[in-house]
Amino acid sequence: MISDFKTMTTRMQPTAAAHAAAAQAAAAAQQHNHLVNVHYPEHAPPSLTPRKRNCGCTLGLIALLLVLIFVALLALESPFIALENSRIAARMRAAPYRREHPPTAAAEPITLGLWDERKSVTALQLIVCLSLALGIDENHVMVVPEGSYFYRVTVTHEGAWVMEAINAEGSVFLDALNAQAARFGAQLVISHVASRATGSPSSPSSTTLNPG
Repeated sequence: MISDFKTMTTRMQPTAAAHAAAAQAAAAAQQHNHLVNVHYPEHAPPSLTPRKRNCGCTLGLIALLLVLIFVALLALESPFIALENSRIAARMRAAPYRREHPPTAAAEPITLGLWDERKSVTALQLIVCLSLALGIDENHVMVVPEGSYFYRVTVTHEGAWVMEAINAEGSVFLDALNAQAARFGAQLVISHVASRATGSPSSPSSTTLNPG
């Protein structure tokens, strides 16, 4: 009987070992499936959509660029603005005696010679330039072309103050005159200094600017 019990025990040991091995294999398989599920999901994550640039940021950059361009243009134009201001100031100082000497019919005519070295100004344009530079009436200025862009100018009804303003040392008359002539592309020089006319100018041979 003892021998039968040993025989039964011997037969049961492989069966228990087989069950233990099967249970261990099942546990290993379950752990492997869990690792696979964790590290390798069946469904891929959703792709990220690219961010669109904010419209407000783009408008801000455009506005900044326009401001920079505007500032650069101002910096480039500032020397020309300063030059124009100096010309205007010179024009305002061209006739320092104008307020003290009103027009009079008995005033002596004053003559001077001018030449345009750029050869572009006309007699009518020169009348306008002289009128603005001296601050006098256009009808008091007569211009006679003498050829090769030389002009003889006669100023009437103003008096000797015109001669003094033109011939004075350090006078800004020529600067003021060229500030006006620059609009017509001219550069004027004095070919004959201002002086009193020896006789009354002849109206038919003179170029005047008709009123109105």
